Amino acid sequence: MKILVTGGTGLVGSNVIRLALRCKIDVVASVFERKPPVPWGCPTVPLSLEEPDSIQSAVNWHKPDVVIHCAAPRDEDRLEADHMWGWRVMVIGTRALAEACRRTGAKLVFVSSDWVFGNGGNPPYGEDNPPCPVNYFGFLKAIGEAIVSTVCENHAIVRIAGVYGPNWSDPDYEQEAPGVGFGWLPNYYVYRLSRGEPVVVWTDHVNVQANPSLASDVADALLTIARHNHRGLFHCAGHDSADRLQVAQAVADVFGFDKSLIRQVTREEMDASALAGKLKPPRDSRLSVAQSEARLGRINLGLSAGLEEYRHQLAEINGT
Repeated sequence: MKILVTGGTGLVGSNVIRLALRCKIDVVASVFERKPPVPWGCPTVPLSLEEPDSIQSAVNWHKPDVVIHCAAPRDEDRLEADHMWGWRVMVIGTRALAEACRRTGAKLVFVSSDWVFGNGGNPPYGEDNPPCPVNYFGFLKAIGEAIVSTVCENHAIVRIAGVYGPNWSDPDYEQEAPGVGFGWLPNYYVYRLSRGEPVVVWTDHVNVQANPSLASDVADALLTIARHNHRGLFHCAGHDSADRLQVAQAVADVFGFDKSLIRQVTREEMDASALAGKLKPPRDSRLSVAQSEARLGRINLGLSAGLEEYRHQLAEINGT
């Protein structure tokens, strides 16, 4: 089996590449603006989601059996400010990839997000709940889901949430501040608490509940879907949902950090930077994962188990 992975320098993509290579899978990784500081150990192919010809060329040249589409814009505020750019990357680019997979017979595994939800409904959201996004990113992901499901018959749509853990393309990279979502949040708490620095968490206003998901566990779910005859829509987020305070406290428990450094703040006390961006995140984007777990025959890691594995991965990186 040959797998083409887009977005290999990202958190999810780097974990997919690492696990696939460990499983002796033939992997090709797309590169866009830069090659990773740490070589992937697999062939690469240039690919830009804004250039449909480069997408068609990459798929035609390498003829993968499966494409795992992890690539997505990281500049969330630009998405809100420049809708045409977001449409080119996340809609036109996804359509071009789906059409290329349809023409070559490749299976397309499209990585979507819990942010297709959040505007009403009754969380936790199941696979059968209709999308109800609150921001342009979620809207574009929902459009991408619709495109993939109609253009490429051999497909799987995988919604993930709040991904954290090492980015194996650049394992020494430390981003101190996360965005307004749950993504990278445990990384940030570990960064602060390991240095004896205080952590403030809010429980109101923006993205207060989600399913923290270890990137390597998400990668395992994606490869399970890629390697077997799994099609349709899946929720492959963390088994447990949690609020920000619960995540911070769990990080302290697993890593042995001082819980007194964690302080809950009110909306009035919140750092203005958390509210200043153009992006409006969903307040509650919890996903129900039981149905997908049953279909795939695997249980997603819960919060404590995921953090424990993350601790081991950091120890591996640090050689301890």
